[in-house]
Amino acid sequence: MKLRLTLIMMAVVATTSVLYAQNSKRMAQIRQAYADRLEIMQNKPYDGPFNEIGVDVAQNFPGTGLYERHDKFYFTQEQYSADGSMCSLLYFVTSKATYVHGMHGYYWEFLWDAMEGDPMFALLVRDEGGTKKEYRFYFENNKVIKTVPEFKQWPKEKSMETLHPDVIDKPADVLKLMKEKQAEFDALIKK
Repeated sequence: MKLRLTLIMMAVVATTSVLYAQNSKRMAQIRQAYADRLEIMQNKPYDGPFNEIGVDVAQNFPGTGLYERHDKFYFTQEQYSADGSMCSLLYFVTSKATYVHGMHGYYWEFLWDAMEGDPMFALLVRDEGGTKKEYRFYFENNKVIKTVPEFKQWPKEKSMETLHPDVIDKPADVLKLMKEKQAEFDALIKK
């Protein structure tokens, strides 16, 4: 019986070690890709126009007042896809939304793999009257592999403390939001 228990414990430890090593490698890949994208966006090494599209929206909602959103989409050069058509891959998006003259707002960054187009990372900074909270989401194979802070530490009730009352209830909802951003990008560049 002790031998069986010892073997089970050893298998659990070995599996945990392998998963931790894979997770650490993925985290390093994401951090490097994020740093690379920021460097490209800040330095803009191209002589011609940079591959970015900006969208600004301003609306006055009854009862809540002014809402402003500023989105920037960064994408690859057009390339031929497998079916022979031309396409660009979205690799980074910033989105800043403010409500009621800056009393509260959300700032998002989304990162996709520039070669495959798969989600890699998302960052949310919530600003509630000068108090900022940051949330990070790490992805692999279209699944959330880590959140900072952990999901169990998120506010549970629907209030100003939630990430965004109409959109994000759980980490998987961030993938849906990233797909919406991809669809918005596709609609902007369709010829």
